Amino acid sequence: MNNSKLTKTSIIIPCKNEGIYVKQTIEFLYRTEAKYISTIIVINDNSNDNCCEFLKNPFNKFSKVKLIETTGIGAAAARNLGATFAENSEILVFCDAHITMNQNWLNILLSAFNDKNVSVICPGIGHFSPASPAGYGQSFNESFETYWLKKPLNIKEVPLVPGGCMAIKKETFDAVDGFDRGFHSWGFEDVELSIKLWLFGYKIFVHPAVKVGHKFRKIQPYDVDLTEFHYNKLRMAFSHFNKERINKIVSSLHNCSNFKAILDKITLSDTYNQRIAYFKRRLYDDNWFFDKFNIPF
Repeated sequence: MNNSKLTKTSIIIPCKNEGIYVKQTIEFLYRTEAKYISTIIVINDNSNDNCCEFLKNPFNKFSKVKLIETTGIGAAAARNLGATFAENSEILVFCDAHITMNQNWLNILLSAFNDKNVSVICPGIGHFSPASPAGYGQSFNESFETYWLKKPLNIKEVPLVPGGCMAIKKETFDAVDGFDRGFHSWGFEDVELSIKLWLFGYKIFVHPAVKVGHKFRKIQPYDVDLTEFHYNKLRMAFSHFNKERINKIVSSLHNCSNFKAILDKITLSDTYNQRIAYFKRRLYDDNWFFDKFNIPF
């Protein structure tokens, strides 16, 4: 795949109460890599701060942007919905609505797809400040908490692709059925997708030559239901992990006040059927994944 011919690249931006940042992100996209972008799809997931009103002006300058408005479907569903509007694209780039980037960032990322082993590529991600340190992909510690990896010398395989900015072949995204369609609200979308990709035989890489800036918030600009957040975590575990790892995650949630509600949601969902389907399809098991990346969990 020659990056110079990649005219069918769609940027997908889920958005909820982003204030000034969504416009700033789109402006950066226009200034840096507009020629490589066929469309920008913004999914306004029931924002109440008018952050996307500028896109409703028929005379706005962002001709490549398509605005989709939803009623609060959650982060995973919003990303999946955005992908359905990119049906003719070869590459999907999922971005948060609060990032900045430098010239040539997308062209460099797209060039990685010249290697057929690359199904997904992500940049380093740091704070808005150009001098800020960056993380280059993520992994897990022994408590199943994510942490950022150091900058590699060359393009390198990483366990987890951060949802803040990632490029994926559309054929790969479609083959794994995108982000988990049973996830609620927000949480673990990128983690689950990463694990699913590796177990299904796809490879994730990070590119050390690209760094984007990201607004890291201490508080989300919308309410996060912890029952749904923990439900996503447990659904991911039941979908992909062996009994020992599931028990570790169940134990970590056992003292949560919403523990029974989480289990009830799992029981009433299609999680068990999804587990059966995934186990039949995957090329590798979770032991292979954790061993490959020396993850002590």
